[in-house]
Amino acid sequence: MAVAESVASIGGMHWLEARLRIAALLLLGLALALSIGGAALAQPADGPASGPSGATAEQAGPQGPEAAAELLTLADMLDDAEELGLSYEIYQVGNGDTIENIAARFGVSPDLIQQFNELASGELKLGQSLAIPIPITPSRRSPEMALAQTPLNIVEPRYATVTHASQITSEPLDVGPADLLLYEPLSGTRVIVNAEQGDYWGIVMVDGSVGWIRKSAVQLTDEMLTAEQLERMLQGRWDIVQEAYRYLGTPYRYGGRLPYNVDCSLLVQTAYAGRGIRLPRTAASQFEVGRSVGTSELLPGDRLYFVSRSGRINHTGIYIGNGRFIHASSRRGCVAVDLLATRMYSTRFCGARRS
Repeated sequence: MAVAESVASIGGMHWLEARLRIAALLLLGLALALSIGGAALAQPADGPASGPSGATAEQAGPQGPEAAAELLTLADMLDDAEELGLSYEIYQVGNGDTIENIAARFGVSPDLIQQFNELASGELKLGQSLAIPIPITPSRRSPEMALAQTPLNIVEPRYATVTHASQITSEPLDVGPADLLLYEPLSGTRVIVNAEQGDYWGIVMVDGSVGWIRKSAVQLTDEMLTAEQLERMLQGRWDIVQEAYRYLGTPYRYGGRLPYNVDCSLLVQTAYAGRGIRLPRTAASQFEVGRSVGTSELLPGDRLYFVSRSGRINHTGIYIGNGRFIHASSRRGCVAVDLLATRMYSTRFCGARRS
């Protein structure tokens, strides 16, 4: 950031931090008083520097003893702010700054800034320190503060279904940096819940860590898992399962062409390719790749294969755990999730492969 800013939040847990920051500013101001001795800023030979509008170098703010006095005034505002139920940020005026554009930046009224800083006019000076008042409301509470006040509960692992497109984040927060986003599940995606905090369910992630999704975005099921089952499932390839879920609901068409439509072997080929594993195009050719896996050893991400009445391999899907698999179904007309134990699949099942 080009313009130096020093932030001091007054509310709650940040009170001590605010005091320390103001103390640091006071020491800086006193140091300037001793070293500069109240001298004005040197002007360049060709005149004052200026931004597009507002404060310029010609309108330099207080220096030396005046700067220290100004900072002492700001320190007094801490007590005033607490009594008024306000927090504020200390802002140093830069080139081109006006009360109006500073107010717009912080989302407060220009008049409030002017009154709080006892400014006789709207004119600002370069380097001048302003206290920007901000009302303390529940919506302005630090998300981390709110999170710290909400108990974390560990719950028995169970399946849940995402009811609409949502986000899984690394912290149970409504709004946060982009790097908090872990995954964006589509409606119909099955997840495993094993914790809750406030309005969020904790979701078991591929690497065994916990992600968070709003409770309103999922529907809990009655399908419970034991700790042993969960541990075993985490040994599978959930990353491949997640790739397959990206196409949930995509229309089925034999010889399909993504992203418009898809058939069973194209879905499996594409999900694996998304994780750097190359497979042939047809179900029969894919069956020849990888090692055989027994039904009692199935893990999420394993490939399932089925035969027609004539004994020819003509269908495939991806196991997702708990006896279910995701596949592009001609009967359902789209990419869907079904139970492997369903008669039409259990009687046609011919084997599984793991790459």
